[in-house]
Amino acid sequence: MACSSRFVFVFVFSVFFLITTPAVSQTTPSCKTITTKKTFDNCIDLPTLNAVLQYTYDPTESTLSMGFTAPTSVPDGWVAWALNPKATGMAGSQTLIAFKPTKSGPITVNTYDIVSYGSIIKGPISYNVTGLSTEESNGVITIFATWLIPRGEKSVNVVWQVGPVEDGKPGAHDFTPDNLGSTMKLSLAASKLAAAPAMSPTGAPTATVVGGPVGVLELGAEAPGPAPSKQSGGAKGNVVSMLMVLGALLICLL
Repeated sequence: MACSSRFVFVFVFSVFFLITTPAVSQTTPSCKTITTKKTFDNCIDLPTLNAVLQYTYDPTESTLSMGFTAPTSVPDGWVAWALNPKATGMAGSQTLIAFKPTKSGPITVNTYDIVSYGSIIKGPISYNVTGLSTEESNGVITIFATWLIPRGEKSVNVVWQVGPVEDGKPGAHDFTPDNLGSTMKLSLAASKLAAAPAMSPTGAPTATVVGGPVGVLELGAEAPGPAPSKQSGGAKGNVVSMLMVLGALLICLL
């Protein structure tokens, strides 16, 4: 049976959509594949949000140099890395947040004092932080910084997060188990050798530590394994378009 004009229209539209929609997948960073403009002594595959921490601790200078890498949760979203001097959660975190204030602009990173879960205040933080910079590739953002750690500190509470940008400012993040479990304690005892990954109750590693002498990680909260990598809307659109094309062809052949 010949195709009706309706099905011809669907077929042509689907082919056009398939051709013009780019298929760009957001990559999932890991210690084995990550390449950044700076290098560090140690690397950790963090247990949530597909995030990676690279770092070097200098006990003589009492500095923690780090590169935090994570894919954004939505296109043009934000990523954040923080130290919390008083607790293990987000409230009270002294935070670095990187994002694009405008979609056509560059990524910027600034300091934020997270007084409470409902208050994100851009401004000075209690830590002396230098060397702030960022890099971005296919929706994956890296924050670089060097933190001056109070002498005598044996560990630090670390927090990381991702979320959307709303009206040029960081919006509220999701409250999934991954988001709520994105906190750890990082030991700064550089004399300790690389430890085996911490194990979850199911026997699966919750963090992977790669590198030379490194600190010990302790989960601040029980966290699930990394979420599956995300695809952009372009890749999803191509799948839908292909199905539409096949459907139109099938109808024409009946």
